Amino acid sequence: MAPSIPFFLLLPLFLSSLPPSIQQNLSFSIDDSPWRPDQVGRILVSPNSTFAAGFQSIPDSSQSYIFSIWYQSDSNRTILWSLNGDQPVNQSASLIVTPSGALQLNGPTGQNLWRDAIGRSNDSKLLLNEDGSLVFDNWTSFDYPTDTILPNQPFLRNKTTLIARRDLNSYAKGSYMFFDAKILTFNSSDKYWPGDDGNGFRNLTKDGVILRDNGNLITADANSNRNRRLTLDVDGNLRIYSLDRNSSSWTVVWQAVQELCTIHGSCGPNFICMSNGFDSRTCVCPVGFKMVGPACERKIELQVDRRRSKFLRLDFVNFTGGANQTDLKAPNFTTCESGCLANSRCLGFATKFNGNQYCVHQIDRLLNGYWSPGSEVAMFLRVDESEPDESNFTGMTTMLETICPANISLPFPPKESNAERRNLAIICSLFAVELISGVLSFWAFLRKYSKYRDMALILTCVDSFPEVARVGRPLFQRRNE
Repeated sequence: MAPSIPFFLLLPLFLSSLPPSIQQNLSFSIDDSPWRPDQVGRILVSPNSTFAAGFQSIPDSSQSYIFSIWYQSDSNRTILWSLNGDQPVNQSASLIVTPSGALQLNGPTGQNLWRDAIGRSNDSKLLLNEDGSLVFDNWTSFDYPTDTILPNQPFLRNKTTLIARRDLNSYAKGSYMFFDAKILTFNSSDKYWPGDDGNGFRNLTKDGVILRDNGNLITADANSNRNRRLTLDVDGNLRIYSLDRNSSSWTVVWQAVQELCTIHGSCGPNFICMSNGFDSRTCVCPVGFKMVGPACERKIELQVDRRRSKFLRLDFVNFTGGANQTDLKAPNFTTCESGCLANSRCLGFATKFNGNQYCVHQIDRLLNGYWSPGSEVAMFLRVDESEPDESNFTGMTTMLETICPANISLPFPPKESNAERRNLAIICSLFAVELISGVLSFWAFLRKYSKYRDMALILTCVDSFPEVARVGRPLFQRRNE
């Protein structure tokens, strides 16, 4: 029999053979350095294992990594925060705690990507809290959000700025921002949400409720046993997601912008955005324009003399990115049209057929175009007078068609009507029934009257002729029986 080997000698071999997914740590210190991206199974977990942190490869490259945070129960590892989305690192990078107590992630060119994380000493540790925040002494990831806010993460005025990813395959910063906890913008300054409501967000609770500055609540999800996140998506919309732990899938339970096409930058210049109302949208060229590569360009350029042009009506279409978006309060349609026609920079005008004198001129550019019946706007697009296209955006009723009087008259009856014949037959039948009933009733009355008359005559005869009565009494009795 072969000699048995003590278990403590086999323990290192046993641990090294374990799957990398169970190599979890509650902290990272100088003694744990370095931490390299190719150590795939090495992660940092929060005390109750709600959150995890570590290196993840980005979708468009298996050799590029970012240091990130995700929910441990999310099998897809949806990233909630990342350190170096703009500067992914390769396998040669390393995360370390230096002898001076600084936390460093060496980038491709040797620069430190983990700035401002300086500990009190080389005993400082990187920890992942149960609220999802990474901390290293006074440094915390909550002060440097990316595109997501977690439940109970503070919204800091003039500091909490979410920046959407550039696209689904990259974690580099894109063009959409959510700043001051209340404003959505495109390209930093082009605001598209909220409208007149300036109340910011204070807190997203674990129960899926957003508390706002004015005390109002936004209840996104009544299910309290779910993980959540508030994310500024790549399409520029701000959404609350809820994680179904059974299917490990995220569900949208609230979104800031309901009309997706009203998000600026949804389509390029001259395009019209069309949406299904919730999760998809398409960009189409209006009449008088055509697709040229990724752009939408005029089929026939406007002439220098802009008076040689005409307007094509596009119902429920609006553009909101021109140089002049002021309601001019034109007294009538003709004034709004002639004002645009006289301005060589005016590319079209928008109006509403509601009697409120709404008139907006589109100057220089046609940006952020979208179709929506909720806009109540008719856009009159300027094209060359020789343009043969006709509008395919129709369906709005004009004021002229709704306020003009109309002569209302009843139609003449048809020459022959089956209804008249039917009614006449019914009336005649009823009359006949009543006549027959009357005759039968009168006949029954006469018959009974005749009977009583015969009895009276017999009694009269008996009283007048007693001798006859003696003879005829049996007969009379039989008749009365």
